[in-house]
Amino acid sequence: MSDGHKRVAAAVRAHIAREHISREEFAFRTRLGKSTIDKFMTGLFSERTLAIVEDRTGLSLRPLMGDAATPAMHEADPPSRALGAAPTRPSIAVLPFANLSGDPAQDFFADGITEDIATALARLRWLFVIARGSTFVFRGRGADLREAAGQLGVRYVLEGSVRAADGRLRVTGHLVDAETGKSIWAERYDRELRDIFALQDDITARVVAAVEPHVYSEESMRATLLQPESIDAWGLVMRAIDLVHRVERARNEEARALLHRAIALEPGYARAHALLGWATSWAAHCDWLPDRAAGRREADRHARAALALDPGDPWARMVAGFSLSTAGQHDRAIADLAAALAINPSFALGHSMHGWALLRAGRFTDAQKETAEALRLSPLDTFSGLYTSVHGLALLAARRFAEALPYLRTSVAAFPDYGGHYNTLISCCGHLGLMEEAHEFMSARGRIEPPLRLSTIRESLRHFAHRDVFVDGLARAGVPE
Repeated sequence: MSDGHKRVAAAVRAHIAREHISREEFAFRTRLGKSTIDKFMTGLFSERTLAIVEDRTGLSLRPLMGDAATPAMHEADPPSRALGAAPTRPSIAVLPFANLSGDPAQDFFADGITEDIATALARLRWLFVIARGSTFVFRGRGADLREAAGQLGVRYVLEGSVRAADGRLRVTGHLVDAETGKSIWAERYDRELRDIFALQDDITARVVAAVEPHVYSEESMRATLLQPESIDAWGLVMRAIDLVHRVERARNEEARALLHRAIALEPGYARAHALLGWATSWAAHCDWLPDRAAGRREADRHARAALALDPGDPWARMVAGFSLSTAGQHDRAIADLAAALAINPSFALGHSMHGWALLRAGRFTDAQKETAEALRLSPLDTFSGLYTSVHGLALLAARRFAEALPYLRTSVAAFPDYGGHYNTLISCCGHLGLMEEAHEFMSARGRIEPPLRLSTIRESLRHFAHRDVFVDGLARAGVPE
């Protein structure tokens, strides 16, 4: 090890001491794995890791190296590879958005939205995002996306454009799998040009919320193509997250089996524990387990394990909050769910679960705002049927029955084999006097689950503020005691 490596390690240790932060917090701020930071502190780091630490802390470390080379040494966390090498973990470059306005004065907005999107994506710590300084060399060059990805060593590329005219703004985004050239996602956003910063924030949130589930889906398909014995813990989690997005018993069981395998491979993998907690809580919620109470205890154990392993994982916070909400511990639940959104404000599922916890606590107005935000951020991902269901439930809890009805109909169409969505829709129909429709849905529900009873629902909702309005609607629809 060179003296330069030792000087850099000492400088970083001094920085951590000055900032009064732990190594875990430093790993979180730099979005590098704790094992990578531990090695960094002993002087074992690569050129790439050095560049990331400089970029994300503002420290000037390269001069301390002198003329010493910085060979890649034992870096386990992604991307542990030379520039341009095939990535082993999800990595993305946000290329500078093109200003198509014909007005150089609009360059600031194109550059600003590029930087905001890259910064927001970088909060998804499972996704490696190339730093701004590397991607902005492509500004104005009209680079071929696959060529740019090869030079930057990334798997995915996000490009876009900005056009302003006559008081309106159009922003486009396009996500590409650079290895295959396949277009994964594309969207156009048209807005009135008023508060430029609020507009920038809104579009950034929408782009990030759309990109995340699409990358998850691509990674799941990539893992599926591998031989079973060659799939690592990351691949198992990616396959599981795609399965658990669909509220179906067989897929939930398969997802839980994959997550148990992932934890056996890497017991300290926080996201695997969080997802297993999520899948298990849904299996308990849907009565797919022989003992609902035991299932909820198991879900809570995995949620707490995820939090202990990585307090900065938004899934861990979200699952822990959902578990607490189900147990009727509303204040603690809302705090955990709010913390998940502080970590990732574009987390659509987190917004939906936050809204669900708020309505259970009786904060119906706040609940409607959160559940509407989930739909606004991610209207088309595989969880959208859940988002419509929870938003409809929030409206029903606030006695806005006519507004709730179309959302609840949509949720049943999205998840026809899940009885819980039918319950809410039947209650809503009861309040609106739609007896024929209510009985039709009661019959459909009876084909997949045991008969509905008021006493059962009353007991299951005993901790929740919307219990009375929910049960009243079922009674009006003719559900027996």
